[in-house]
Amino acid sequence: MENALPMPRVIDLTHPLGWLAAGWRDLWRQPSASLFYGAAVALTGVMILFISFSLPWLFVPSASGFLLVAPMLATGLYSLSRAYERGETLGLRASMVAWLPSALGFIGISLLVLIAGTIWQLFSLVMLAMLYHGPAMTPLDLIHEIIVDPEYTGLFFLYVGVGGLAAAMVFALTVISMPLLLDRGGHALDAMLVSFNVVASNPVPLALWAVLIMLFTGIGFATGMLGFVIILPWLGHASWHAYRDLVQD
Repeated sequence: MENALPMPRVIDLTHPLGWLAAGWRDLWRQPSASLFYGAAVALTGVMILFISFSLPWLFVPSASGFLLVAPMLATGLYSLSRAYERGETLGLRASMVAWLPSALGFIGISLLVLIAGTIWQLFSLVMLAMLYHGPAMTPLDLIHEIIVDPEYTGLFFLYVGVGGLAAAMVFALTVISMPLLLDRGGHALDAMLVSFNVVASNPVPLALWAVLIMLFTGIGFATGMLGFVIILPWLGHASWHAYRDLVQD
């Protein structure tokens, strides 16, 4: 990125739907390449949840950590959409290494996300250990009891409130930072600042975008991770178009 940071563009509420439409078109331009990323993320998610499913203390924070890490695994999708935008064809192998010219920036953002995920996991463990005293031995039983038992109403709202605040901050700092680094290079802090400015300039459309991401993510979990084979590349391609729409040339 140049010394002067890119300026955000103000959009209206309907634009996120346009990003999804453009992402869907990109998904099927080279379906084998796009679906490869989706399958890789779905398999990663299955492995994470399989390991933690019998551990109620780790299940929810592990699922949250998966949501934080998944966008990093989709970087190649941005490069594919950029190539389509330029009228070029980019192979799968080339898309997998497209981030290397801006490696330091990507590593910086990735470390931030991983640290945030680790802190959230530790906080979850401490909070549950201190405030939960029930007999649940499986993740689903634990979640059900915290939701329906009045004794844990405070724990439920504390967990959702703190988790939502942390997720909102990570979202604001990263929603377009990785496509920006891929496209223009620069420093991780600059990219995250631009991302934050974009969200501050478009709070309502970006809130809708966050809700759509959560909705599709819920579908992915509800299908036993299988839905992520399509959902992840769809959202990845759409995120490129979000970046192009939200940042001035």
